[in-house]
Amino acid sequence: MKKFLVLFVAFAVTFAIATSASAQMKFKDVPESHWAASAVYDLVKLGVTNGYPDGTFRGTKQITRYETAVFLSKLAKAVGAATNVSSDIDALKKDVAALKSRRSPSGAGLPLMGSYKASWMFGNLLAEKGGIRGAVASYRLQLTTVQDMGGGAEVAINLDTMDYGFMDDGSNSTGGALATDLIDIVSSVPVNLSAMGLADPVKLELAVGPGSKQHSADPAGTIPSEIGVTYVRPGTYIAASTNMGGADVYGRYKAKQHPASGRVQSNQITGKIGYAFSGVPMVNTMKLDVTGDYFSAGQFSTETRDLRGIVGVSAPLTDKIEASAKLGVGGTDGSSNMMIAGALALDDILDTGTVATIQVSKVGSKFISTEYAAEEFDYAGYDNFMRPLINNTVNIGGTVVQTVSDDIKLVGKGDIRLNGLYDFESTLSRLTAEGGISYAIAPNTSLDATYRVYKDQENKDTSDIAALGLMYNF
Repeated sequence: MKKFLVLFVAFAVTFAIATSASAQMKFKDVPESHWAASAVYDLVKLGVTNGYPDGTFRGTKQITRYETAVFLSKLAKAVGAATNVSSDIDALKKDVAALKSRRSPSGAGLPLMGSYKASWMFGNLLAEKGGIRGAVASYRLQLTTVQDMGGGAEVAINLDTMDYGFMDDGSNSTGGALATDLIDIVSSVPVNLSAMGLADPVKLELAVGPGSKQHSADPAGTIPSEIGVTYVRPGTYIAASTNMGGADVYGRYKAKQHPASGRVQSNQITGKIGYAFSGVPMVNTMKLDVTGDYFSAGQFSTETRDLRGIVGVSAPLTDKIEASAKLGVGGTDGSSNMMIAGALALDDILDTGTVATIQVSKVGSKFISTEYAAEEFDYAGYDNFMRPLINNTVNIGGTVVQTVSDDIKLVGKGDIRLNGLYDFESTLSRLTAEGGISYAIAPNTSLDATYRVYKDQENKDTSDIAALGLMYNF
């Protein structure tokens, strides 16, 4: 218990240090390779937007007039519109024109965008026992090219090395086959169905990709806290989305294929409806999302199948505080088949440049089906280190980001995982705390330094990682 208290104090100190500065936040659905990433993160840097509490930007979603008003108001303040409206508008137009020029029209050649990150991790510097001191060097290269086919249709080809090779369990010594693991292709086209009574076009999307990949093992025993870290990648699916009566409607069929033969091994059908309510008492606006998933083995097997759903709600409590919650149901066995989560996003409430998030969740012992564990491994979501939440756990985590200057930021993040009975002495329990600094040493180039402490109750050991990373965006 004494060690746990020491670790908890370390966790709290890490967060306290981070409140004095931090690294730029990253959205789960806006990778560095995305064609609009630089523009999105420019808005984050200006303090105009911080996305949603679940760590997404949701760039394709419609926003209400209230949200538009808040967005434009923040933008006007950020660019000093009151003192130099004309010049700022001209600069904004130039930025938009530059952004559009990055999306090549048909026949004009394919531009490459992306990022390169080299990192060095030194593990078990202060390990109590059992840990093996050592270093791991890796790189991650992301490349994207987007071909504008005209009429709103486009094809995007993405390359992502992901670096999961150095954490492989031995089944794939090369770290990933080029065509099937490292490259994904996403194509989309709008379809006008006004003749069928739909005012808005339907966006059809077809993707062929490897799906999300994880660090599956730590053969050297040097950096155990990296086990489970996930790279979110598109799988193989066909999807359609549109707006009907003010509601965002989305449907998708996703197939899991055999890595060698390409034969479909399982199926997933997803349906989602999102609606923004206005005039809600106390919060004024509220967004409701309802998602349902149907899983089946082989070609829609009637014997091995699973049906589950999640209801999510989010609402701004003030212009700087947003709350969200979700409830997931995966069966009829009561709370063991349920998941409940909540989050609170604080957007510089003290006007000190501090942005913070707090997340709490509880996952039932049977929420993620054992038959579909490979497909549903991330169904309950991720912690702040992109490790999926698992059954029979209570998870408490958060991040704190503070801007020190235009070039320097500090970040603090941490997670505590307890078992379903809120016991830290369980073999499922662990604590992870990290603090770091990001320094923009040149345009599009940043140097990151972090230190992480990891307490794993399964082996009763404490490990740590000191890491350096150099990222270049192009």
